[in-house]
Amino acid sequence: MKFQRIIVLFTLIISLSSFTSGAHKYYMSVTEIEYVKEKRSLQIISRMFVDDFEKLLQTRYDEKAQLIRGENNPQVNSYIKRYFEDKFSITIQNNQLPLKFIGKRYEDDLIICYFEATDVENFKQATISNLVLTDLFEDQKNLIHFKKDGETESLMLLKDKSEGTIKF
Repeated sequence: MKFQRIIVLFTLIISLSSFTSGAHKYYMSVTEIEYVKEKRSLQIISRMFVDDFEKLLQTRYDEKAQLIRGENNPQVNSYIKRYFEDKFSITIQNNQLPLKFIGKRYEDDLIICYFEATDVENFKQATISNLVLTDLFEDQKNLIHFKKDGETESLMLLKDKSEGTIKF
């Protein structure tokens, strides 16, 4: 009898886990940073899932905020700019670089945000802090690809390890 209960319990657990495994979502952003020596600038492109970022904007700023393709809402743009100012930074030679929000676009289920840091002198290392979406999703992963002089270095940043240094 005890063996039958174990079999029934095991079958129930397996059945329930098959329903929840499809609902589990993977939270990730990918940010590309490129140093353009001729322009003395860093060009930053950050990609996130639209639904995740929209949920974040609604939770943090305005429950009516929507990310709508083809719409250039100045209020939403100001939320994006403010959020990245709070959650994303690049520090070079002990100076945190001011980032200019250039704009955004949509591709499939992604929002792609563009930023630029200007007047950036040549450097040998950069420290990146990325807490984007970690305030909403505990298991958020933020992948960074940093390209300089044809060389690419990468970091995986998490909520509890949100900062990393890249050396060139």
